[in-house]
Amino acid sequence: MKRLFLFLTLACSFSTELYAENLPVDLRFEPTSTNQPAASVLAAVKSFKGIRIQPFIDRRSTNETLMGSIKTGAGTQMIESKTAIAVFASDVFKKVYGEWGGKISPDGPLVFKGDVTQFAFDDYDGYQARVGLHFFLCDEKDRVLWDGHSSGIVRGNGKAVSAENLSVLFSDILQATYNEMLEDEKLVGVWSGRVSNTFLIKDDAASPSLTVKNSR
Repeated sequence: MKRLFLFLTLACSFSTELYAENLPVDLRFEPTSTNQPAASVLAAVKSFKGIRIQPFIDRRSTNETLMGSIKTGAGTQMIESKTAIAVFASDVFKKVYGEWGGKISPDGPLVFKGDVTQFAFDDYDGYQARVGLHFFLCDEKDRVLWDGHSSGIVRGNGKAVSAENLSVLFSDILQATYNEMLEDEKLVGVWSGRVSNTFLIKDDAASPSLTVKNSR
């Protein structure tokens, strides 16, 4: 019994030494680049039908605010957002989509949804920041007309990690990820009304052509 007590005491002490206090991050949309997407993307977005943007859903296996971890002199420090990751991701999309000329309407004929599948930072072997999302464009009956995946990753060797530059880093990755998603030709076809869904293209009424569903 004494040995068991001693083992538990040492284990608790060891755990305390390994993990430092969490690093809180106030995620704000602060991209380093204010450049607009390519002219073709802006033209496409302006042609899109109005949409209702539903709050994104966090599909990761971690809690809704965990962002990853960094190594410090005191051990491993967990990074935790003050805002739910899915809330931040959907707020950023609303912001950039509106700034790029997209129409957001509570009465829009289309519904846009997003699942957060990755959102993480670590510096175990140089730092790495990853974002992954699964998007859905649906009609008013919640039938999926298009779905696709977009992701972004940034790697580096810098050690100057702070709450401020993490916010900037993830802002840049999200902005690039949304830009990539809006370049998808199948999505553009459905959203603009030229395509009814990602199986049938209305290019020629006499001889409709078929295409596979997007699987990026």
